[in-house]
Amino acid sequence: MPTRQAWTGRTLGGNWLFRGCAAVLPLVGASGAWLGSFIISGGFLLMGGRRQYGMASYWRRMRPGAGRLRILLLCWRQFASFGRILCDRLLVYRQPERFEFAVEGGDHLLGAVTAGTGCILLSAHLGNWEVSGLRLKELIKGRHEVYVVMVRDDLPRVQSYVDERMRGRDITVIDPHDGLGASMAISGALRDGHTVCMLGDRVFGGQGSIAVDFLGGTADFPLGPFQAAAISGVPIVVSFLIKTGLRSYLLRADRPWRIPLRPRGPERDAAIASAVRRWARRLELEVRRNPFQWHNFFEFWRR
Repeated sequence: MPTRQAWTGRTLGGNWLFRGCAAVLPLVGASGAWLGSFIISGGFLLMGGRRQYGMASYWRRMRPGAGRLRILLLCWRQFASFGRILCDRLLVYRQPERFEFAVEGGDHLLGAVTAGTGCILLSAHLGNWEVSGLRLKELIKGRHEVYVVMVRDDLPRVQSYVDERMRGRDITVIDPHDGLGASMAISGALRDGHTVCMLGDRVFGGQGSIAVDFLGGTADFPLGPFQAAAISGVPIVVSFLIKTGLRSYLLRADRPWRIPLRPRGPERDAAIASAVRRWARRLELEVRRNPFQWHNFFEFWRR
């Protein structure tokens, strides 16, 4: 099995690039961000992006007959897509009236997060998952607390900037670095009837994982969201915020589903494994719909 490249959760380019973009973006707007994303992404590729990330492996699976030049162009477009997503985080905060958000399956989402019995909002690094937190805050209007499980390993200035603008006091971050502490925080939030947002497409550190079929290969997916759902009994709501235009997004939410809590041992392991496979199939469907918006750049597959 090839050694998979580690993901650190750190913004590329350092403070200087982040601060420069934050200063320029309000002036150039979404149109300028679209153009600039291609320029900056080209720079990252020239500086070793193809070696540093597993995105070429991804595109060889998505476009099996593509040659090297086409793979390079696809990687460039994917990097540019990621750049626009990062730009939109700030633009949506600064100019919310200039963006349009459509909702598909809003009743499923709203019913689950406002029931007061807790739920797991399951998503991936697909589309603009951080902006979806802002939309979720508007949907629930302060009636319930929202917890987000995410790695806090970014540059300090970047982290504080994003925390202030994208989360605020209505969203509490649970850092998975402390595995036991994170598990207790997640259990407590669900027990108190709150929403916990979790990403199911990266395995961090020593997290428990299982290998399942995904995009024609075998990949490791985290067990945490599914173990938490089974033990707590709360529903899982799969949701994605997909960029559909220069200033438009679609929030898509699926019907809630639950994982039955089986007796500890092989039965429970089989039930959780089945849930992970269900999630992997659902994620694959969404990735194929929006191939440039799955921003998972490190080597993902075992084979």
